Order: sequence, then structure tokens, then C-alpha cells
Amino acid sequence: FCLLTRYETLEGFGFQSSLTGRVFGVLRDQLAVSAECFASPLNCRFERFCSAFPDVDAPFGSLGSFFEVFADGAAPVHEGSFEANPPFFPP
Repeated sequence: FCLLTRYETLEGFGFQSSLTGRVFGVLRDQLAVSAECFASPLNCRFERFCSAFPDVDAPFGSLGSFFEVFADGAAPVHEGSFEANPPFFPP
């Protein structure tokens, strides 16, 4: 309930531009991408992801905010390939 309410309060119709499932498959299989830098439990494609609201997203697998997780080098993911969607701005 808390997670859905938090995202609902944004009152948006989409705050990102995302790749297709097929492209995520290529990233995983061909480039060894294993984590998403900006996702939510509602749209993540990988088990490891960073999200905007770690307080309600952590029980669903969020590593925390990308800006905090990778800021001090103490990230639980120290190396590898990561996916980051471009910013999305509604028309």
C-alpha cells in the first residue's frame, strides 16, 4: 500500500523513457548488464535496481537511491554493467 501510494502521489503518466523487454534481454545476455540505475519495484527488469524511494522500495529489492548508493564507493555492486534510462519529460 505504501509503495503504491507513494508513486501515485507523483500524479504522473510516466516519468521515464524505457527500453523494451527485448532490449533488456540483449543488455543482459550480450553485455552482462545486471542492475538498473533508475527503476522502481513496479517497472524493474533486473533483481538489482536503484530507486527514488528506498524507504518503501527496499523490501522489494531496491539497493537505495542511485545517488546515495554510488556516491561514496560503498555500493553493494562494485563493478559490472548497469542500465540507465534517459530522463523523460512529458510533452
